[in-house]
Amino acid sequence: MAEAAMSATELPLIDKREELAEWLSQESHEGMVVRTRLKASDRVIARVTDGIYRQPASALRELISNAWDADANVVTILTDAPRFSRIYVRDDGAGMSYETLSRLLHSIGGSAKRREEGQELGVTASDNVDQTPGGRPLIGKIGIGLFSVSQLSRSFRIVTKVRGEAYRLIAEVKLRAYSEDESEDDHRDADDNFINGDVFIIREPSIDIDAHGTDIVLNEVKPRVRDLLRSADRWRAIDERAAAVAEGDHDAALNIRVEEPQYHAGWIENLAAGPEEQSVLTRPAKLPWDASDPAEARMGRLMDAVEREFTRKERPDLANTLDTYLETLWTLGLSVPVRYVDSHPFDLTGASDVRLFWLSNKTRGQAQELQIGHDQTVRAAVEQQVPGKPALKEGLAAAAGSFRVDIDGVELRRPIRFKFIKTEKRGLEQPMLFVGKYSPSLDKIDSAQRGGGLSLESYLFWNGRVVPKENNGVLIRIRGASGALFDPTFFKYQVSEQTRLRQITSEIFIQRGLDAALNIDRESYNFSHPHVQLVGAWLHRAIRQLTNKHKDISQRQRVERRAEDAAIARDALSTHSQNVWRKRQGSENLPEVAIAPTRERAQAAREDGYIALSRSDIASLDEQLTDVERNDRDAKAKALVRVLAAYDVLEDRPYDQQQELIEAIMRIFFGNPRNDR
Repeated sequence: MAEAAMSATELPLIDKREELAEWLSQESHEGMVVRTRLKASDRVIARVTDGIYRQPASALRELISNAWDADANVVTILTDAPRFSRIYVRDDGAGMSYETLSRLLHSIGGSAKRREEGQELGVTASDNVDQTPGGRPLIGKIGIGLFSVSQLSRSFRIVTKVRGEAYRLIAEVKLRAYSEDESEDDHRDADDNFINGDVFIIREPSIDIDAHGTDIVLNEVKPRVRDLLRSADRWRAIDERAAAVAEGDHDAALNIRVEEPQYHAGWIENLAAGPEEQSVLTRPAKLPWDASDPAEARMGRLMDAVEREFTRKERPDLANTLDTYLETLWTLGLSVPVRYVDSHPFDLTGASDVRLFWLSNKTRGQAQELQIGHDQTVRAAVEQQVPGKPALKEGLAAAAGSFRVDIDGVELRRPIRFKFIKTEKRGLEQPMLFVGKYSPSLDKIDSAQRGGGLSLESYLFWNGRVVPKENNGVLIRIRGASGALFDPTFFKYQVSEQTRLRQITSEIFIQRGLDAALNIDRESYNFSHPHVQLVGAWLHRAIRQLTNKHKDISQRQRVERRAEDAAIARDALSTHSQNVWRKRQGSENLPEVAIAPTRERAQAAREDGYIALSRSDIASLDEQLTDVERNDRDAKAKALVRVLAAYDVLEDRPYDQQQELIEAIMRIFFGNPRNDR
């Protein structure tokens, strides 16, 4: 259809939305092509189509979010890796009627979602403009999601069908780039709307009445996008370095600081110029999964591969471990509303050996530790033990059924795991999970400024080490989706807690609000918005509660371990002194040594057959010490007495001389007693 459309010079041009919808509604127009032009509501929206999305993953994320909003259950994406010459996206969502498609093309930046018009078009629930017809929370709002494909291609095809209709619509879209060198009038229509490109639409009959969904086909991916996805700059640098080494130019080789990815989709140095030519694979793919691995297991294999890098590097990172394609899969898994690789944090049980805490919403509140049974979930423990019985809703079964995204045979999953990785030999032995809910009253904020209500659920997961390091930070999810990656600054947390901050993975699930603070790229926020300030303040309180608990537990553990170490050392001293005695005195009975608090008590012990020391007469034993220090010093004194007795050094010496000798030796090791200074 595209070739015919583009060669036609007298196709009907319909620039009015209502007229286009009316034309497409007529069955008599089936098989005929109509031309229209894309319209943006203002110049800003017209221009962002050139640079709103930073990476190809961001553009694909928006298409997946559109499928979610259309109540799709399955999204299938084919990327033609490692060539990336063609990208195909299919969903089994509601599809677009002629009214919906006409509005989309003529109202870029003016989404019908979250408003009554969306209810009329059937793109939102009849009783709630913030939900899909199937009851899901809507992700989209701005109305530029479809134009994310302009990041990938200047021309694409839309094929869409609504269940119960006997037609489908096919639209060929040709985008225009805005240029500062052109007159504004070149891009405006009579109604002062900006024109972004041409669309050629055909209505075709469909015999499958029950079919529904939307396909988007990008047949000509931009060369630079192809190079990004196939890591062309990286591979060329690697090849350049290899050539320098082969030529003996080691200085040039050393200046090329790039690592070959541990896992990648393969590399084709010279892409074929046309479909009739073959692309020769320069390097075969090295994927972290086997061909026999099912789609739902492959993201887990990808995580396994990244985690194995821990044996090679202290803090593995995605950039050096994966090529851009695999990193794109990882990023998409983080940013779209899909399941976790293993388990949602709220579905963890006591079998995971995690210590569970409930976060306080008070300014100076402290986290409450909860007990979690072996088969009990975090949700259940919170509801049973926290006052008010709060219910954690995030991660429960979604409305409109499950949501699955499959890319090139890989089912996307969120690449976040909650398993313990020790940070050091004597560090904490368990991970810690802090969970909380927050729904502040905004009555004191002017209604024009507050942006509606705000409610969230969240977790902060402390681990000995976060792998990969890109999973360190906080990730904000609004209605299940995230526009950005983890923020390692934790919304600019100012307290110097660098070590602990590097050990935290956190997600904040925004159930209401905050999306009004999203910038148009959906990857950054207006930090002056009240919702952003409230979320940041809550997060910083939560971090303080985590770090306070971590410090407290670490301190108690250090005390306990010092006591254990001292007991082991005391046992070793006792064993050593016994061995010395037996070596010198043979089968003679081992002398019993007592340390008495006073001279009188020491004398009584001697009468009972002990070698006794009076603590009050030996300053080294009479210092103000902790229990652990006192026990340690007493054990050393007793061992010293046995060794001296084994060599008959104490034989026939008066008790005062014995004690003076012990004190003299003890001072060599412990210095002058504190109470003498």
